[in-house]
Amino acid sequence: MSTTQSKQSLKSFLYDLIWLSVSSILCALAVNWIFIFTGLAPGGITGMAIILSTVTGISVSTMTLCISIPLLLLSFLVLGKSFGVKTIFVIFMNPLMMAVIPKIDIFESIPVLGNIGGLFLGAILGGILVGMAVGLALNHEGATGGTDVIALLIHHFLKKIKVQNILFALDGIVVILSGFISGELFVAIFSLVSLLVINRVITWCTNKKLTVKEA
Repeated sequence: MSTTQSKQSLKSFLYDLIWLSVSSILCALAVNWIFIFTGLAPGGITGMAIILSTVTGISVSTMTLCISIPLLLLSFLVLGKSFGVKTIFVIFMNPLMMAVIPKIDIFESIPVLGNIGGLFLGAILGGILVGMAVGLALNHEGATGGTDVIALLIHHFLKKIKVQNILFALDGIVVILSGFISGELFVAIFSLVSLLVINRVITWCTNKKLTVKEA
């Protein structure tokens, strides 16, 4: 590879990292402004870890590591070194952004919404934010470090199935099982609504190739 090609490759890689940082900010906004106050949990690795922790008795943090580490190794081996590095970057950026962005209950000043109204609006807004976050990550050949990594690994072997459809199925299973375990019916229902929004926004982002071209 020539020096010019190397510089272009590095520039493209750094450019992707910038947009993956934006993806992490969007995820953090969804969590810190919506999900932690509404209790909505549209799937993800954390949801999987909670379910497996309930079944096995192993702590959630340990179970999260047990799921995440093999996924990272597989992403390096199957999806390539660049993808693996980007995924590790996002895994570190997500908690950093969640620590930096203040926790604000954006529905607190709208008491007229009530519990159901708050869950519905939270499902829509949270779904849009997470959908854009995942869509941006996919457009820049990365992942948010959650079930989207599993979806990409499955898509690698089953090309005919769209990533967003695999992701919806995986997270849907997690949400349904979480609803059974917690007994929170309305939270489970609106988490599924949020999943539907996420799925549609990811489809829109990837079809439109939602990104900003390099200068």
